[in-house]
Amino acid sequence: MKVFYMKQKALDSLQADIADNFEKYRSESLWIDQYFMDKDMPNYYFDTGIDVDDYKLVLGGPETDFQNAKIVFEAFKDKLNSVQASDLRLWAYLTHVQHWDYMFSRWKIDASGEEDDEEQNNGGKLPREKMIGRIKTRYFFGASRGKAFVRQGIARLYWGAYLTYDDTSDDPYEYTEFFFNKQDIFTSITERSYSRNKVLILAALKELKKYPDLSRKDIRLFLAKLNQAGAITVLDFLNSVQAEQLCEKLMDECLV
Repeated sequence: MKVFYMKQKALDSLQADIADNFEKYRSESLWIDQYFMDKDMPNYYFDTGIDVDDYKLVLGGPETDFQNAKIVFEAFKDKLNSVQASDLRLWAYLTHVQHWDYMFSRWKIDASGEEDDEEQNNGGKLPREKMIGRIKTRYFFGASRGKAFVRQGIARLYWGAYLTYDDTSDDPYEYTEFFFNKQDIFTSITERSYSRNKVLILAALKELKKYPDLSRKDIRLFLAKLNQAGAITVLDFLNSVQAEQLCEKLMDECLV
């Protein structure tokens, strides 16, 4: 399967027209080709020269997240460098073209859910402005800096797996599964300043998994303490052993 990027001019146009395209995002039908035909931009994407094995995402709700994260990461993990994996032109193409059926299934813009801390339930429906906010967040990089990669509908699958994949383990996806199946942990970690620190996230998940009955309050306390530790320790310089020791110490403090 060839990997395409959306051209920057096309991406800019699509972002500028979010409100005008509002109803299109509520449609199950693929509309992007016609949109760019109408804009006189039929060639709105380009070939990156990257090829990946063919794959198909599983349609459904949050219960499919881990399975799909594994599928996306397996396809792209040896193909993308960090710069390419941070480029919205890739993820915007995938959300609007390659995986429109998945996005419509997983991220209906008018369905509120607890996965979105910015989106509060309003009798099961969201007002228009919140739906537009969801489009910006899930189809583009509309979330606040640091959270954009793990909010965008397809990028979150890749980056969630990237941050939790442990190639030293017999089961390298053990903590990926834990991460995606614990939505409160996923949300709490990805809103922290260390949300792109793979070593620290793996250490935190290893510690949290030791305590399956930990309350949501204690989980948030532990992750907040880890965030605060950054004020006195340069977290990015910790190796895996040091990160695990820090997490053990902070967990002991939480359980006193």
